[in-house]
Amino acid sequence: MPGAAYDGKDFTPVKGKIRTALLRDQLALCCYCMRRISSDARPHPTNPDAPPVVQMKVEHWKSQTAFPSLQLAWTNMLGACLGNEGRRPADQTCDTRKGEDAILLNPLDPAHVSTLSCTSAGRLQSTDPRFQKDIDDHLGLNHAVLVATRKVRLDRDLKRILIKYRTSPIPESAIRALVAELETPTETPTETPTETSTGGKLPELCSVVRLWARKRFGAQW
Repeated sequence: MPGAAYDGKDFTPVKGKIRTALLRDQLALCCYCMRRISSDARPHPTNPDAPPVVQMKVEHWKSQTAFPSLQLAWTNMLGACLGNEGRRPADQTCDTRKGEDAILLNPLDPAHVSTLSCTSAGRLQSTDPRFQKDIDDHLGLNHAVLVATRKVRLDRDLKRILIKYRTSPIPESAIRALVAELETPTETPTETPTETSTGGKLPELCSVVRLWARKRFGAQW
């Protein structure tokens, strides 16, 4: 519709449906950090008098300010976590940290995602220096809390197979089987989700083992 705007009053009723569709497509994970997102509203974290806060944001990968013609483009919308909104900028992550910044790393582009890996310490890396700058500076994805959370998840998941291979190297086939299990939705997606029924979900940080394996075994992961 000519002149339509994402934040326009006539578009407000549609936002709930957009959140539901993004939750469905992303299996309830943040497009950047892979933490849980939800359409549920919870009390404001710092202001008890404020309205409840929906536990996700609709991120415009290319900002609405710089690219107004793309503000209603489906391929420009992503579901993101709240990214520590309200805290000091150094502790913010994801869309909240990014704000109106332009970034090159697109989580919808398989070629971009294929450059990513994760160290044993939980640090997210890219083979492309431009994407690494986005990860560190614009998205805050190597914030100490996120790095520690990835390490906990990685250690917990790998422990399941390390027990079996205590005295021998872990075969790549065993890691692939573990990744396949971790990246399987915990619920069956519905064909026609309602605003409160978004379908399947993936475990938080489900791809950390895959990213670690890519660091260890190479780009074929």
